[in-house]
Amino acid sequence: MTPSWPDLPETVRLTGPGGRRIAYCSYGDPAAPPAIVLHGTPGSRYEGVALRQAATEAGIHLVFPDRPGYGETDPVPGRGFHRWNDDFVALLDHLGHERVPLAAISGGGGYALAAAQAHPQRVSKLILAAAAVPGAPKETYARRIPVVKLLNWIVRWAPAVGRSMLAGTGVFKSLSKRRPNFKAWPRADQLVMATPEFAALSDLDTTEGRRQGMDAAVTDLVGYSYPLPNLLGSVSVPTVFLHGDADGNVPIEVARWAHARIDGAQLHTIPDGGHLFLLQDADLLIRELT
Repeated sequence: MTPSWPDLPETVRLTGPGGRRIAYCSYGDPAAPPAIVLHGTPGSRYEGVALRQAATEAGIHLVFPDRPGYGETDPVPGRGFHRWNDDFVALLDHLGHERVPLAAISGGGGYALAAAQAHPQRVSKLILAAAAVPGAPKETYARRIPVVKLLNWIVRWAPAVGRSMLAGTGVFKSLSKRRPNFKAWPRADQLVMATPEFAALSDLDTTEGRRQGMDAAVTDLVGYSYPLPNLLGSVSVPTVFLHGDADGNVPIEVARWAHARIDGAQLHTIPDGGHLFLLQDADLLIRELT
């Protein structure tokens, strides 16, 4: 069940490849050319609620699809970030646009990179905000928060336990209410996480993201441990990384490593910014999309 929330955007459902259902929400000005934004892990099309006001004020149109296996989008069998490529093309065709900016937040990074690699003619610009990158070396995660390191280890070696941890069920139900390692997060993220608005939005987004269970989230997290052959070197579209230099979930060393491997890519760092920097200043992303 979706948590109650005032004035939720309409969910649009279209039929994708193989008869699969693809769901998305729009934010901002629906008459403007669209930009596609991929949610994090776990997450859903409702992640765009956090950017709705900024998009409306800027007069831009953000399209947030549920990625495969999240929310109301049907899963795609198998593993690998390329699984979303056909959904990307189907969504563009449905929207009636040949090329669009493509942005990704956190765990959506691998999917956006794979789509830009496979369909460069359909991506005008790639924007990666606090984004995870497939195959980043272990040392780039040295500053990752311990509880996040533990989760990523568990989903790889004990996926059933990882599903329970991600879902906050079983023994993890009581632990999730205690906000473990809250003080380990950067101060910027602590300030965001302590607000009632964040709690409500997080509940909305993650509850919808978990609608079909946690298989999609486990597949995502495991996938980031393995590189996609020549993924970064073959990305040819204009690429921008936006990353907080205090990020404790995806440390900025990941962005620096990836940025150095994409020709002409730009890296904009947010001083003292955490993983949730877009919830403090959505205009950082909006400016890149305009």
